[in-house]
Amino acid sequence: MREDLDFSILSNAWVLIALLLVVLLESITVILASINYRGIVMNISGVFVKFHVAIKVYNIANMYKFIPGGLLQVLGRNRMAIETEGLRHSKVALATLLEGLLWILAALILSTVYSFHYFMDYFRQLDVLPWIPPILILILFITIPIFYRFRNPLRTTLKKINGDANGRFWMILVKYLIFMLAMISLWGLSFLATLTILGQPLTLGLGITIVGLYILSWLLGFLTPGAPSGLGIREFVLLMSLGGIINEEILLSAIVIHRVLQIAGDIVAYIMAMSYASIKNRKIR
Repeated sequence: MREDLDFSILSNAWVLIALLLVVLLESITVILASINYRGIVMNISGVFVKFHVAIKVYNIANMYKFIPGGLLQVLGRNRMAIETEGLRHSKVALATLLEGLLWILAALILSTVYSFHYFMDYFRQLDVLPWIPPILILILFITIPIFYRFRNPLRTTLKKINGDANGRFWMILVKYLIFMLAMISLWGLSFLATLTILGQPLTLGLGITIVGLYILSWLLGFLTPGAPSGLGIREFVLLMSLGGIINEEILLSAIVIHRVLQIAGDIVAYIMAMSYASIKNRKIR
């Protein structure tokens, strides 16, 4: 990054207050994600998970994402099975897998919708638009036979999970997907807010595009193995995609500051979750 990066705007008290509100927004989204995950676990397992146990375990595991590899973040959630009677480790693992797939699907939907015009312009520059329909058709020809081949095992698995392969389970998935769409949008809006606070002028169309490209950068960081919390990947994608659209110096400052705000938000959410769990445990005793 450039050596002349200017953070003097942080000396403004109102700017600091606004950035603290972004930290609060980030921490709230982590708490909401833990509530969402608790719902997935309970629907898959049919076992009631105490609220304070769920948010405590989720936020402890969430802190593990800063350790390279990402495996501890996944394994850490299985502590929920240890602290909940009748909850099997396999159900927690299945919930984690399902949550991950829903995050990916939600991010793909939002990044495509929000940044549709950006992608179309980019594809036109590469002169690849004529290739897109054949590629989509090829994907369908590959995926449909695979789905057809495994449709019966899938239906059987869903019946075991929720007793209804064709109805209620799919409605539950849609409910969680909608919840995740809202949360990922909030992540994009927090980055957009950071840009605005630092002085980047915006229009409605540009703001929507920025949110979509941020979500894309988050998704690529999420899918990259070994990158703790997408570190490096997310920043690179943002620089490559937004560098020619908005003020470069503000963009660089926002990328650095927003990463710090996110880490602070994770810490605040962890403190909130642990404090709440501690209070509940004292009442139980």
